[in-house]
Amino acid sequence: MAQHRQFPLSAIMLAVAVCALLFARGLSFWFLLLLTQFIAISLCVEILTRHIPAKLIDAARDNCCRMDGTRSHRRSAREQRAIGKVRSDLWAAFLMVALFCTGGIFMVNTVFPVSQAGNVVSAMVDNPGNFRSALKDRGVDDKFFKWSRSSSRLSNAEIRKRQNMLWTTWPVVLILMLVGCMGCGALIRYTYLRALREFHAGVDRRTHEYLNLDTGRLQG
Repeated sequence: MAQHRQFPLSAIMLAVAVCALLFARGLSFWFLLLLTQFIAISLCVEILTRHIPAKLIDAARDNCCRMDGTRSHRRSAREQRAIGKVRSDLWAAFLMVALFCTGGIFMVNTVFPVSQAGNVVSAMVDNPGNFRSALKDRGVDDKFFKWSRSSSRLSNAEIRKRQNMLWTTWPVVLILMLVGCMGCGALIRYTYLRALREFHAGVDRRTHEYLNLDTGRLQG
């Protein structure tokens, strides 16, 4: 079985540089979002997979060899498939998180331009006591009004009403976002630990299977 090495930092920096370059070229926000998610998921899955506890990896590597020290390609393939199962479980969990996040961003973008999210977060951090004033200082009010006029048929009064409602309910939105992030983290943690438990159980089961098989061959 191939030796697990730490995921190189240069690969992470290269992925970040690619995303920054594409962003600078003015590509679609949704395309960049999907590309960023794909790169992030790939990195996270590989990092977690390559950081399976060393004892488990050593036990799986030992399973690749017979009792006489010769290497078995069939046993090696079984151990590779077991690690592949850990990787596929993580991909499934991360894709569920990505789908949830993308759906949330899409829903938010129907009532508020996602492009202004950075300014809103900055306003929350810089001046939480006077949130509305901080938004006006960053021109978010005017940008939101222009965006609403161009993306809907609401009257000016209706736009202002929606705007006031958004600025009033932002703590609820923030809490929902935090709860969602915690839920996503809990899902990934649960999936990873369950995958490790299943991998551990499989390694132990195959160890006993191979031990009985090799012992029987030697006795025969």
